[in-house]
Amino acid sequence: MLQIVNHPKNFLQIGNKRINPFHELSLSHGLPALCALYGEMSEHYPDEDWDALGHQYMKRIGEQINQNGFSSLSMFTGLTGVALAAVCLSKEGKRYQKFIANINIVIEEKMEEIITNLKQKSYPNMDDYDAISGVAGIAGYCLLFPEEMKKTITLILKYIIDLSQDKEMEDLRIPGWYILPEHAFSEREKRNWPSGFINIGLSHGIPALLIILCNAKKLNIYTDGLDECIQKIADFLIKFQIKDEIGVYWGTHVSLEEYYQGTVLNKNTRDAWCYGTPGVAYSLLIAGKTLNNQTYIDCAIRGMELASKRLYDIFSPSFCHGLAGVAYICNRFYEETNISDFRQTALTLANDIMKYYNKEYPFGFKNIEGSEKGKEYYDYVGLIDGTAGILLTLLAIQNGKKTPWDSAFLLSKV
Repeated sequence: MLQIVNHPKNFLQIGNKRINPFHELSLSHGLPALCALYGEMSEHYPDEDWDALGHQYMKRIGEQINQNGFSSLSMFTGLTGVALAAVCLSKEGKRYQKFIANINIVIEEKMEEIITNLKQKSYPNMDDYDAISGVAGIAGYCLLFPEEMKKTITLILKYIIDLSQDKEMEDLRIPGWYILPEHAFSEREKRNWPSGFINIGLSHGIPALLIILCNAKKLNIYTDGLDECIQKIADFLIKFQIKDEIGVYWGTHVSLEEYYQGTVLNKNTRDAWCYGTPGVAYSLLIAGKTLNNQTYIDCAIRGMELASKRLYDIFSPSFCHGLAGVAYICNRFYEETNISDFRQTALTLANDIMKYYNKEYPFGFKNIEGSEKGKEYYDYVGLIDGTAGILLTLLAIQNGKKTPWDSAFLLSKV
């Protein structure tokens, strides 16, 4: 496996650098993704020793942490992702109890300092609060332990609510989620939104905050301003939907100019988990059910119906920005709404994913990225754009889900 993932053809070109996304301790591209997969496989096929295979990887993860420590608490590249993988392998909490408990203690100890530092910033970076690297992703894991991690969850909720307050900027008021142009994630974002923006993708934007607030409320974890913050984010997403002859859908960012004009001009989008309608619609569906707001629910359903048929800019079987993410969200829509069309679409998309399978590929599936040079193919094992995420999706749609791996994507049923 290491020989394959470390091959130069699997490196990504980021600006002037060639980067290998594989890292042994990352849930996004490394061993924790395989542990999550083998944990789920073990639940479905308990006599096939998937748990023993997962345990070999978990031992290696433990050794790596002991030798090198960990880079962050984040879900996709840090300690929280490792902990989630252990939970998936734990046979409903019977195994890895000390390992998980120790990580939970570290999370609780470090989150107070992290939140204190974040609150000192005038304007946030996306990875301060997002699902990939920020507090939303960490909170998604903490919500698996609502009683023992309640203090940390509440700390994150208060940060999200504070972050959501309007700020004064040159005699104007703007939500605290606004990202300065110099804090943009990429040069492309700086070019497309030179005055800054509000990110509305589930991976890096405010839908992740909305889901965390809603799931905390469902678990009876309250703090002042919770309901008002849920409504503020949901109303923002409703206001900045795109309505045209195609239907109702969402873009990826709201620019400063669009915010002040109150309407969307840039229709840049894709129909994926990470950006575009599926992720936004799911967050609104959960908000609608949490606040008993039928407008949110109806808007979410209309958007998801369009996105799951349109599949704009979707050409990979992978989860983050491919078919697996859309298929899984369709399945979650079915579970939440009991609308049979969503179940049928999930099954259809699962069949479409299988068309990408090739037994000659090292991992059965390849991640496909679009570039100026055309399509590029990568052999990845991880959760976010590798085979583990694809197989977990297919398993869940066919057999149902037995471990909380989907907490990584903030799609878990609470």
